[in-house]
Amino acid sequence: MSGADHRATIVDVAERAGVSRQTVSRAMNDMPGISAATRERVLRAAQELSYRPSRFGRGLVEQGPITVGLVVEDLSNSYFAELGAAVVRACAPHGWNVVLAEAVHAPDPDAVAADLARRVDALVGYGVLTAALRGAGGMPVVQLDGTPEQLADGGVVEIARQEAAAELADHLRERGVRRPVVVDLAVRGSASRSGVLAAALAPLAAGGEVPIRAVDARRGHEEALREILADGADAVIAFNDELAVRLLRALRALEVPVPERLRLVGVDGLEIASLVTPELTSLAIDIEEVAACTVELVSGMLAGTVPLSGEGAHRAVPYRLEVRAST
Repeated sequence: MSGADHRATIVDVAERAGVSRQTVSRAMNDMPGISAATRERVLRAAQELSYRPSRFGRGLVEQGPITVGLVVEDLSNSYFAELGAAVVRACAPHGWNVVLAEAVHAPDPDAVAADLARRVDALVGYGVLTAALRGAGGMPVVQLDGTPEQLADGGVVEIARQEAAAELADHLRERGVRRPVVVDLAVRGSASRSGVLAAALAPLAAGGEVPIRAVDARRGHEEALREILADGADAVIAFNDELAVRLLRALRALEVPVPERLRLVGVDGLEIASLVTPELTSLAIDIEEVAACTVELVSGMLAGTVPLSGEGAHRAVPYRLEVRAST
């Protein structure tokens, strides 16, 4: 369309001002929650574009509280269940609603985030930076467990593993470990975490390479462990705490003592890791801090005090090593 044929929308104003659609609505309706400088920037962008909000648009702004969409992989995984609860708690002081969507079991997992984006004011979660969402009209989009390379497309809460993984390598070296194995989950998106673990543990291995063995989340653990033990492994680092607990049960069935014959490590620091015998050593993450950083980013994006992308939209939460009886 020509410039004369195109009527400016709230999306145009949000992109021109570098803020969210919600922030444009607040500025245009003289609502609280944004700075004077942000309000002025929005009003100037609206004037430059000859934008006039519709009565329908104003009605949408005034009809209720902000709704945050949270996309997780699988709610049967305790990590995602705990994260969902933590995000709900972090949003509560703001009076925000939270809508959860599960990707793994959806008919089209890649479309879940884009579908949810049409019904919420901000979108956070795993795998949300799809092509359909990039530049989605100024909507705050925050990638959890993302990387700095993704900052061009939105906010990122990075889960930093390298330092804790190096501490784990030092700890296992002190325990005499020389043949560690990383046991991965045979699901999409798991290779990044397992690769970091294997790289950190590589100096322990005689050949400088730590094998990664993929298993089903719930089946075939005894068979996999027989093969791992036959190859001489003296430590197993599981993809997460849930898998570590399942491996511990399989080791008990095989009458393999932990940690005397095989040292066992989980990842995430979930409560379940401390409810088994022996209690599991784990690379732990503070899920409450992850949720707090996420909500802080979204709040700032909505208010116009945090950019929708770039370095200012980057937060990092580090893992920490929790040593328990399994190593």
